[in-house]
Amino acid sequence: METSSSNNFTKQNMVARVLIIGATGNVGSRVVKEFDKNDEGVVIRLATSRSEVAEKWRAEGRDAVVLDLNRPETFTEALEGVDRVFLLTGYTSDMLYQSKKFVDASANAGVSHIVHLGVFTSRRDFIPHFNWHDLVETYIEASGIAWTHLHPNVITDTVFSSIKETNSFAVNWSDMPQGWVFAEDIAAVAAAVLREGPEKHGSANYWLSTEVLTGPEIADILTEASGKEIKCITLNPADLEAYVAQITSVPERAYMESAVITMKLAAAGQMTLQNVVRDDVLTVLGRPGITMAEWARQNF
Repeated sequence: METSSSNNFTKQNMVARVLIIGATGNVGSRVVKEFDKNDEGVVIRLATSRSEVAEKWRAEGRDAVVLDLNRPETFTEALEGVDRVFLLTGYTSDMLYQSKKFVDASANAGVSHIVHLGVFTSRRDFIPHFNWHDLVETYIEASGIAWTHLHPNVITDTVFSSIKETNSFAVNWSDMPQGWVFAEDIAAVAAAVLREGPEKHGSANYWLSTEVLTGPEIADILTEASGKEIKCITLNPADLEAYVAQITSVPERAYMESAVITMKLAAAGQMTLQNVVRDDVLTVLGRPGITMAEWARQNF
């Protein structure tokens, strides 16, 4: 006859502990919200580099740790008892060092699955930070840990950050088309993959590009849905280049100089491999990704 204690032991062993890096960020915070809606089979640990944020989360009854990707000495405690990890890094060239040391620590800690948030790479791009993501993913695959890579195209929310206040948004690649995906969809896919685990999603690359549109086309869609004029400010890469030249942090400037290269290629119509619809939101969730028109109807 099975005892109560053995039942509890079995239940605990069926639950996977998931570490969410970037839990305060644009995508990471939405991953947390997805788990707040459905955490079946998992327990969530939130990571932040700020001790005051970790203390606030703990006061709310959450499992929270201080993890600074620039301080590998914080990795061991954060990874204790962790089965699965949502890994993303900051927008600096330090991502290479950060990712390697974190993957090494994950292997030492016995992590079974890493879900990495990368970019919509062709693996042959002339863009430094796209290449950095390629190298990080190759290292993860060589680590022996089960992996899943998420490849979002342009994240719409980063461009729409002030659209409701200004009735406008800006793009840095003139009027050329780009592939788009919403952070909400990225988070929903990430949460599903982390919840369902490597048995279902191991060794999978998921491509998240819901629509291909120009900035002016998006403005027309939003204007029609909202009933008020939404303007697209079409900037040239030179505008971003002037801003980047003022950045004093070398790692941040290196990353943003790579972003300028991306904008120049896009403005020249040379990112054809990214200008495609590949909607693995449908593959993972069984529903298509959110369109611009749907987002406009929900938000205006």
